[in-house]
Amino acid sequence: MKTVLLALCVVFAFFAGVGRAGADDTVLAVQAQLKKSGFYAGSVDGVWGSQTAAAVRRYQLANDLRATGELNKATLQSLSITPVVPEYKALADLFKGGPYLNAPPELQVATVLKAKENLKLLGYFNGPLNGDPSPELTSAIQEYQRSARFKATGRLDKTTLQALNLMNLPNAPY
Repeated sequence: MKTVLLALCVVFAFFAGVGRAGADDTVLAVQAQLKKSGFYAGSVDGVWGSQTAAAVRRYQLANDLRATGELNKATLQSLSITPVVPEYKALADLFKGGPYLNAPPELQVATVLKAKENLKLLGYFNGPLNGDPSPELTSAIQEYQRSARFKATGRLDKTTLQALNLMNLPNAPY
């Protein structure tokens, strides 16, 4: 019942106009659930900000979770929310809007591999270490972006590439 109500809140929020481009569907669902539970008083807009982080922290404290103010696996499970991970059909989609969009495919593959390695070292990625884009990679990038307080696009944009030390690869298109 709780999941059905949450889904209805998300659908209603989307059709009410708050589900705009740039909004993160997982954050949107979290905000809706936290608002319903009385932990969040801000706009249900899918945009991660200080109010959302504070509400997540309050929720974590009230539910005996590690109070980080970040969306981690335990918090999402407690909220009964499954992260929304966009599927990527092409390697270039992972780089959309970033400096590597028009890079040669071999450089994009090398960058994906290095991103997976770096995210694995940081504890965000547990999948296979290869140059293939995957839903697991997208999810790991989003989680990393949220923890770094970046826009959680799930893409390797310039800010994320810099933070993961991926702008200095050989033949990188600055």
